[in-house]
Amino acid sequence: AGLSASAQNDYIILVANTFAYDRDSVAAKRRLDQLQDKDIKTRVERLAKSLGARKDASAANVADLAVELGSDDTSLQIMAEQVINTNDSTNNSAEPTKVARGSSDSLPAQEPTSEPQEPTAKPTKPKKTKPTQEPTSAPEPTDAPTKAAPKPTAVPKPTEPPTAPPPAPALQPEWAPEYPAQWWDGVQFVPAQVAPGQEYWRLKSALYCDVLDKRNNCEGLPGGGNDHSIYVAVINADGSCSDGQVKHQTNTGDTTALEKKDAPYPWSSCNFDYEWNMYGEGNDVWIDGLPSDRLNGMCLCNKTPPPGGGILQGHAHVRYFLVFQKTVR
Repeated sequence: AGLSASAQNDYIILVANTFAYDRDSVAAKRRLDQLQDKDIKTRVERLAKSLGARKDASAANVADLAVELGSDDTSLQIMAEQVINTNDSTNNSAEPTKVARGSSDSLPAQEPTSEPQEPTAKPTKPKKTKPTQEPTSAPEPTDAPTKAAPKPTAVPKPTEPPTAPPPAPALQPEWAPEYPAQWWDGVQFVPAQVAPGQEYWRLKSALYCDVLDKRNNCEGLPGGGNDHSIYVAVINADGSCSDGQVKHQTNTGDTTALEKKDAPYPWSSCNFDYEWNMYGEGNDVWIDGLPSDRLNGMCLCNKTPPPGGGILQGHAHVRYFLVFQKTVR
């Protein structure tokens, strides 16, 4: 129970791999009890989905463990079925082994069942027809005077319909550190598509803190160096705190509304915020109710470490601090 969150996840994977081998559910549950997690089934489910999104080889075993704990999630049950027993009668070992199906498994291509058919009839060319009437000769000129043709009246030129005003340029957030040079490649800022004069939620500022980052007051912000969370503050146009419908979506397809929490030591102008604890999945965040800027692809990852730091192979503990403000474009 005293391990860090990432080390606890590694421990759960070891328990799942062992259970996949010995099928001892009692021992597996006893090992999980040592984490002292009141909702261990939900945590194992989330870890299985996160590993599945990254195509980790242990995803099927963790999903199998989640099903053993009572999960009724259909996607995890399907993932767990990808684990199959292979008993080779010619193998000297008497122990069965577990093999996880990979995404490269495929069925043999089928041969075509029939030959293409020849057309039943050839198209016929249309017959040429001769004109039915001979051209008549032009009338003989007469000496009678003819009336002058009336002068054409001027036709007013059509007026072109008014064109819609072009969309106003997107307002960039206050980035720290420099974006995109010192942010992870997968993080993407998606501005809201709004017309001039339209109200929307603007991403006012975005801060990215690495585990060993000493810049931008990262050490003095909530979570400290070992945290791996997304913090969101929502403010009105005048800067006062606002209750926002903060939406969050992972690359596993789960969409949730983040709960409002009291900030033990406020990091923005508000004494409350909205938080999400990351476990390695990709994370998109925006505000519902109005058109909104989005910040997509936030994850436990590191591109450019601060001085004295190091890239932690995609498992870096990082934090994101986002401020959304109601704005008129």
